[in-house]
Amino acid sequence: MAERTMEDLLRAPTKGYGEAIVLPEINAVHFEIKTNLLQLVQANSFYGRESENPHAHINSFKRITSTLRFRNVPNDVIKLMMFPYSLEGAAKTWYEKGKISLP
Repeated sequence: MAERTMEDLLRAPTKGYGEAIVLPEINAVHFEIKTNLLQLVQANSFYGRESENPHAHINSFKRITSTLRFRNVPNDVIKLMMFPYSLEGAAKTWYEKGKISLP
């Protein structure tokens, strides 16, 4: 199978595709992620530029989100909820185009 470029992925059709990240149900009452936490994640956005290191972005994201604790909400769920907010530009477009196919 030939390697697909970022440009190819950005042109991929999205019709009939679902969300790439599926969140499990949580047992928390009145749970919400505050705006300041989203802003903290967005301040360290990944754009998908060649000069950026995706591993460094993931490590930074994990460092920020590992400090969050909410009663009855697993930390992995918090990370899944917040990750799309850490992407901008071509990386965000790639994420939105990379949704999984639904049967």
